[in-house]
Amino acid sequence: MNCIADILEIDVSEEPWDGKGNTPYYLLDSYDFMKVTLEGIPCLVMSPTSGELETLTTLKKHIAKVTETEKLPIVLELKSISAKRRKSLIAARIPFVAPGCQIYLPFMGIVLTERYSTEKPLRETLMPSSQLLFFYYLYQQEAELHTSGLSDKLNSSAMQVSRAIRQLNALELISVRKDGVRIAISGNGGHRVLFERAKPYLLNPIRKKTYVDFDTIPTDTVLSGLSALSEMTMLAPPDTKTVAYFGKVGDISGTNTLVDNNEQAEVEVWKYPPALLSCKPGVADVLSLAATFQATKDERVEQAVEEMLEELWGGNDG
Repeated sequence: MNCIADILEIDVSEEPWDGKGNTPYYLLDSYDFMKVTLEGIPCLVMSPTSGELETLTTLKKHIAKVTETEKLPIVLELKSISAKRRKSLIAARIPFVAPGCQIYLPFMGIVLTERYSTEKPLRETLMPSSQLLFFYYLYQQEAELHTSGLSDKLNSSAMQVSRAIRQLNALELISVRKDGVRIAISGNGGHRVLFERAKPYLLNPIRKKTYVDFDTIPTDTVLSGLSALSEMTMLAPPDTKTVAYFGKVGDISGTNTLVDNNEQAEVEVWKYPPALLSCKPGVADVLSLAATFQATKDERVEQAVEEMLEELWGGNDG
């Protein structure tokens, strides 16, 4: 299981399995069993003792027998695997881990084989998952953060969190270290300094803007844009209300034209949930809001953004 921790950079812990008493002897003789937790998700690893794998039909029967008493995802740990065997296991949706970066964990949304061992160059703009992780870290008081449970907190998959960590590390915004089987990240500088250093890489979370009638605004929106900025600073409220929404662009039936700001609001469709990191109910989080104004040329807005960030940092230059 070390390859999973090394390649995916997720938390992996192992413990003896206590279900052997309910398992037929022929299975105990054919497999070694270990209970493993992958980024908070428990599973049972079966390793063939002979190094050879049974036929697919027999294998399915063995797994079905184990799952009669153990309601955990079953993962095969293999010493070798042929292309044909790999294809058959994937077709049968049987999770496995094999040499050569071949990992198939459908219950975690992870498929990785040697064909994908050469990754694409890291983007110079943060991915949505990277920006969420980075901002989450900046909102914390601790200098170091363990990654266990982050996928749940950030509404992301374990793979997305791993890729986010790799991108932030490659951009030298964070450092990564292993704490036993756990992974810890720390910023390469104080929180305020880090945010300034990250500005060239920040993603504008807005995917699209549209105008909708008040009675068709989705219920799960929060204030954003100038409406949110005026809530947090001395900036005067805008004439047109602006809210942020996370979902499919097609879910919003709007128009590109503002006809009447007394009857219409501007809806920003975001690339990640605008309220996920917010400390103020009903308003988008401060750092994401600041990212939406990066390209502004309005001095009043720039000053308001700085005022908002000063309030966040609390006068702390670190």
